[in-house]
Amino acid sequence: MKTASSITQLGSIMGIWAHPDDETFSMAGIMAAAVKNNQQVVCITATRGEAGVQDEVRWPTARLGDIRTKELKEALSVLGVKEHIFLDYNDGSCADVDVHEVVDRLIELIDTHKPDSIFTFGPDGMTGHSDHQAVSAWTVAAVNKAAHKSVLYFALQTTEQYEASIEADKHLNLFFNINKPPTKNQQDCDVCFCLDNEYMSLKKKALAKMPSQTEKLLCTFKHQLPLIIGTEAFTRYTK
Repeated sequence: MKTASSITQLGSIMGIWAHPDDETFSMAGIMAAAVKNNQQVVCITATRGEAGVQDEVRWPTARLGDIRTKELKEALSVLGVKEHIFLDYNDGSCADVDVHEVVDRLIELIDTHKPDSIFTFGPDGMTGHSDHQAVSAWTVAAVNKAAHKSVLYFALQTTEQYEASIEADKHLNLFFNINKPPTKNQQDCDVCFCLDNEYMSLKKKALAKMPSQTEKLLCTFKHQLPLIIGTEAFTRYTK
């Protein structure tokens, strides 16, 4: 998918993610293009990211949930996304949530909004984060049980993207709990949106609204950003 108009193939869209910024890293371009095409876009976030402390002085633990809530609101505004829902589970504890309860909540949201396409993490959680893995499992269960039938897509990196990310990983520990994220060659992905200058600029602006999580990446690797975040790739889930 090389143009915004090609995103229309996905129909109405729902993203289900663990923390504020997961959606922006994974599918900011797709969401912005869909909004431009007048497609429905709904974003769901499991937690407020209160455990993701990177600088206790500037973004203290006691206030981080509120800080990241505001950051996410501003990032989604840049992308034009107006429908957002917090599930309000505790950051770092998604694996402990009552699975039946959260799956029922997601089923209700799916049946209410009726998305054609749903995007989330794969079972690996991309980084190996237990919250990411839990959200993936919840989403799979909900998609399989919902009355409305959606196509589910799991996030991954293209081979080229991963190779570009290796240097960043040395400094930022992007893949902190996994040896290697899931990868596929670009031509083998079921969805692969290569961001042009317009959508790359929007994605950088949205990420810049989340300095508590993105400042170091944006400053240290600004010249490599098109390689690191300029492709949004997914593989289709099958039972």
